[in-house]
Amino acid sequence: MKSYSLKIILTLLIFGFSACDEPLEEEIFSQLEPSTLFASEAGVDVVLNSAYAYAHRSGVVGSWSPFYLGGMPAGEIWGAGGSIENLWVSLIDFTWDANHDQILTMWTVYYNAIRDANIVLDNLGNEALSDEFRALKEAEVHFIRGWAYAELYNLFGPIPLYTSSTDDPLQPNGSEEEIRALIEQELMAAINSASLEVLPQAFGMASKGAAMGILTKYYLNTRQWQQAADMAQDIIELNEFGLVSSSYADVFRISNEGNQEMLWALPKNGASGAASMAVNALMFPPNYPLPYPNNSVFAARTYLYDEFVNSFEETDGRRDLIDTSYVTTAGELVQGLGNNQSFPFKFEFDPNSVGANAGNDIPVVRYADILISRAEALNEISGPSQEVIDLINEVRNRAGVDPLTLAGFTQESLRDAILEERGKEFFFEGKRREDLLRHDRFISSAVARGKNAQPHHVLYPIPQVELDANELLEQNSPNY
Repeated sequence: MKSYSLKIILTLLIFGFSACDEPLEEEIFSQLEPSTLFASEAGVDVVLNSAYAYAHRSGVVGSWSPFYLGGMPAGEIWGAGGSIENLWVSLIDFTWDANHDQILTMWTVYYNAIRDANIVLDNLGNEALSDEFRALKEAEVHFIRGWAYAELYNLFGPIPLYTSSTDDPLQPNGSEEEIRALIEQELMAAINSASLEVLPQAFGMASKGAAMGILTKYYLNTRQWQQAADMAQDIIELNEFGLVSSSYADVFRISNEGNQEMLWALPKNGASGAASMAVNALMFPPNYPLPYPNNSVFAARTYLYDEFVNSFEETDGRRDLIDTSYVTTAGELVQGLGNNQSFPFKFEFDPNSVGANAGNDIPVVRYADILISRAEALNEISGPSQEVIDLINEVRNRAGVDPLTLAGFTQESLRDAILEERGKEFFFEGKRREDLLRHDRFISSAVARGKNAQPHHVLYPIPQVELDANELLEQNSPNY
């Protein structure tokens, strides 16, 4: 991270958590000094909102990159077309390097969130700020840092740790123990804070529920099975979250955003390029019949493999969010299924998009994931049980498929069934890479597909521009 300057340029101010009826009366400053910016609660919130904006994966590249970094190397999706194709080919074929644009983007957005969160934390001492306000903002900072460091660790492994805006920007990689301890410490600080409620004050803000969900997935991905099972159970017992029972498709509808299934979702707004997502613009070809005149797509297309599409049971409602064929704007039928070219149509076209910029929120931790995470963790601890089967069946029942029965499962075969269930429930949500990594199948499954996947590919490389700027940084592997 190259800058911890307190002279923050606020061109990205965000995403408001509230709307204004009248145009803003702007007061122009030549620069924003800490002595004035942090003298009021509104000034603190300005910088904290910037941290939230980055934590929400600001910019369209930040919004779509996790879908491809998490899906393409895992063999979940593939794609072609447009200027992005070279980036995608490298992910599909395990030829990416430290100059990959999407890898750099993820490093940048999360570290920018950490930077701004640290600036807030270091400037909460002003006497003009109430004790209640300080406590709340401190809890939000811990949440943002815990989320960002968990994501960075997932992608890059041990990375530099910054907990103050006064830290020397030139830091070496932290140790495995240090980064893991910090992630748990930050998220537990948010969970234990008396200032945070289970549900957020406004959609997209920190909450106990979101911190518990992120920590559950962190425990699961680091194979801390008992901690994952216990945290998932704590979430279940809150009785604040649940599956969207009407249909699987309703989980992702724009009209149903902020539903009870979302423990942590990233709010998006098509009217703001910095706050929007544009994944559908990378999904469908230019001759696809767009439902609204304000929608637009790029030249790139994202596809699912036939083997995956055909693995769904006939009654499985999750398959309804896969587009297996379409009629072009010229009236020609294009058959995707049978050609490895079905589209993952999980996110509907936004009627209020501004061209490619759409307002579909990005789900990160869903209640369905909490149920299956507890099931997976319990199976790893003690093997098959009726509770494990019941947890999985809650999700399967919503999908409309036959329930599993306990008879005949071993720990290994149930592990396979859980991974298969995860693939169907969370397809095109950016989770497949971490699921395969967790069970040491990421590299072996790629090799089985004919890819030259090597052990160092379990982590993405630290971006080259960061290595060039910080001689204390060490690359994850000399093979990068």
